[in-house]
Amino acid sequence: MKVGDIVTNIMSIRSNPAVNESTGLKPIEAGNVGVVLDIRQTDLNAEYRKSGKGDVYVDVLMSTPSGPWKAGGYLKGFFKVVSGATMGEA
Repeated sequence: MKVGDIVTNIMSIRSNPAVNESTGLKPIEAGNVGVVLDIRQTDLNAEYRKSGKGDVYVDVLMSTPSGPWKAGGYLKGFFKVVSGATMGEA
């Protein structure tokens, strides 16, 4: 996964369950597409992996029926790459 990739969420996502549910907002169900805006490698949980690398977090601009929505700070595992073409590539 890299910045500019087209991805789909493979799990429901929401920015803040307590806020969303109290205002009647529903989670974004699996199957919506978005574009990866940022990727951050962390040291979190690195001690549990043979590679020594920690969790990877991504920011994704999602396309939803109600309009664009930024999914910020989600674990990379919430998304699957659909198309690896990035901006500027054919």
